[in-house]
Amino acid sequence: MPITHLYFVASAFLLGLGAVLSKLILSLSADGVTPPAPLVVLCLQVLGGVGFLIVVRLMGGIKTEGLAQLKLPALAGLVLGVGSIGTILAIALITASEASLVFATQPIFVLLLAWALLGERVGWSVVLLCLLAVFGVGLIVVSGPSTATSGRLVGLACAILSITCAALYTVWMRKLSTDTDLLTALLVVQTVSLCVAVVSLMTAHLFFRAPMSAGGLNVAVMTLGSGAAYYGAAYYLYVLGLKSTPASTAGIYLCLVPVFALGLAYALLSETLLPLQWAGAFIVIAAVSAVFVLSNQRAVNTQATE
Repeated sequence: MPITHLYFVASAFLLGLGAVLSKLILSLSADGVTPPAPLVVLCLQVLGGVGFLIVVRLMGGIKTEGLAQLKLPALAGLVLGVGSIGTILAIALITASEASLVFATQPIFVLLLAWALLGERVGWSVVLLCLLAVFGVGLIVVSGPSTATSGRLVGLACAILSITCAALYTVWMRKLSTDTDLLTALLVVQTVSLCVAVVSLMTAHLFFRAPMSAGGLNVAVMTLGSGAAYYGAAYYLYVLGLKSTPASTAGIYLCLVPVFALGLAYALLSETLLPLQWAGAFIVIAAVSAVFVLSNQRAVNTQATE
């Protein structure tokens, strides 16, 4: 199994963990303290991610890049910042199952954008496996319990915004020059994303009187830690994989995120799983495993023809 595949699996696990922890954090508060506001949680999480990347950068030595090579990461950071706002608002407004269902369509966005922007060839086998994985996630969501909220339509719109931005981010980061230092580029991405989050928080507070509560010191520390995993380690591993894997192939691994999220929600939030949900999880895992096989066969055929 190529090590890049392990990067994507580990990244999917951390993304699933981050989503579940975000849902948990939004319901926590110290005694007598207002629960944390979604945009405050976002700012602290992205700050935690930036801190993680700075530590990794310092451990590996300082490297600099020319401004021309940092334009694309900066643009990707703007897109990711907007998408992150959609993510945290979706988590706050709709159920985890509904969020997973919308997020499961992201591989389709990645396939279309990789074809349109990068000219990547997408085989029918990958397309069918992607659709199969989406069907599996849909089965997980449809067969599970769901509760409506007053902001459900807004939450679904935010989730769609999130996956659209994430797909653009995935494809654009694939276009990075091979000479560009990965950590430096990712630091620029997350720093710009943090600036977008902070500006959004301040704008919401000044013009719409949005709350600024972090839920207490303990909750704030937990939020920073979840951000280190979600916006730091997960994105670092994912971009590492993108350096040597087509964006169209990488996109299908995102279908593992709701599977991990479902299992972690069961462990951390005591959510129950129904038989059909387990069947959907099996379908997703089987589809991703098939991608492993196809990738290995493609690598063998390429070596044989060289």
